[in-house]
Amino acid sequence: MALARLGGARRPENYTWPGFVDALATLLMVIIFVLLVFVLIQVNLAYRVAGQDATMNDMRAQILDLGELLNIERKATADLTAELASITTQLASATKERDTLAAQLSQSRDARDAIAAQLAEATTTLGVREMEIRRLQALQAENEQALAAAQASLADRAAALEVAEATLAATQAELASVERTLEERIAALEASRAALDTSEGKLAEITARNVTSLARISELETENAASREEVAQMTNAVTALRLRIEELTGLLAEKEAQMARDKIAIASLGKSLNNALASRVQELQRFRSEFFGRLRDILRGREDVRIVGDRFVFQSEVLFAQGQADIGAEGQTRLAQLAIALNQIAADIPDDIDWILQVEGHTDDIPVRAGRFADNWDLSTERALSVVRFLADQGLPANRLAAAGYGEFQPLDSAQSDDARRRNRRIEMKLTQRIPGT
Repeated sequence: MALARLGGARRPENYTWPGFVDALATLLMVIIFVLLVFVLIQVNLAYRVAGQDATMNDMRAQILDLGELLNIERKATADLTAELASITTQLASATKERDTLAAQLSQSRDARDAIAAQLAEATTTLGVREMEIRRLQALQAENEQALAAAQASLADRAAALEVAEATLAATQAELASVERTLEERIAALEASRAALDTSEGKLAEITARNVTSLARISELETENAASREEVAQMTNAVTALRLRIEELTGLLAEKEAQMARDKIAIASLGKSLNNALASRVQELQRFRSEFFGRLRDILRGREDVRIVGDRFVFQSEVLFAQGQADIGAEGQTRLAQLAIALNQIAADIPDDIDWILQVEGHTDDIPVRAGRFADNWDLSTERALSVVRFLADQGLPANRLAAAGYGEFQPLDSAQSDDARRRNRRIEMKLTQRIPGT
């Protein structure tokens, strides 16, 4: 106030305060306010963009994890496909065996039909032969009747001859007186004897025919016995064939039942394998998430250790000196912290999950100088082996560790700059599942 009065004392009486000063002051205050609002808006936008970047990074990590799970699922699917192909081959073999048995059964049925036809033909032939035997037996009976009739006629003639001889003996005394009668009687006797000779010839002919008929009957009986024996053999063959057909039918039914059981077992096995695989993948994913979470806590704030997808990336300068494969003191400290977390996680992972920690070495594209290592491939492999050996010395199971070197052939940045080469010199670690059969 004193200064104001002093200044006022110095002004002339007609002094007027310039209005543009107030306008400039107001304009300056508005500009400062606008700048302040702009700064606040920029800060808010930067915060939101940073949050979105973190969310995007998390989503990228989840996408990479899902890609790894998809690869594992594809590998498991390939194994299941191979196993299914093997079971399909066995099923095809069983089907082929069934078809073979069916063909044998068809052949057996054809053979049975052929034997049945032969049996029917033999039965027909046997019936014809039996009819021939009955005809010959009837002819033999007729011949026997004719022979009996001839024998009876011969007996009558013999009796008549005896009567005539008796009459001749009785009338010998009267021979002289009855010569004429005697001559007639002699003529009659001779006629009777001629008739008797004729009857004896017929009897001999009938006897010969009877002998021939008996021989034919004996031959037919022999053939009949052979035919009966052949029929018996055919009957036995048909019986054996029927037993074989029944056996083949039972075997075929058993094979079909086995095929049905195999199909059910295959379906059940596929479902069980899918369930088991899904369960193992979920458990491995849970332990992988725990693994990544603990390593994030251990390595938080380290710019020389990055998370790329489903793996941790250590820059080579953290662990190794330039052109060397021996782990430095700082690298041993970092790896010791990592080994503690890995040992804790390994103790919690069930034994039936076949997990493995893959350690991969990478270099830049600058060739190594003449010395201990032949090339970058050799250097990257030795660095990965050094990390694996150190982790094994820290208590990690050696059968859960694997090392690989890729040299300069899998770069993260293909640019020909020092920064790109620095990024490409790295050690990558990845917790994954061992491929079955390896």
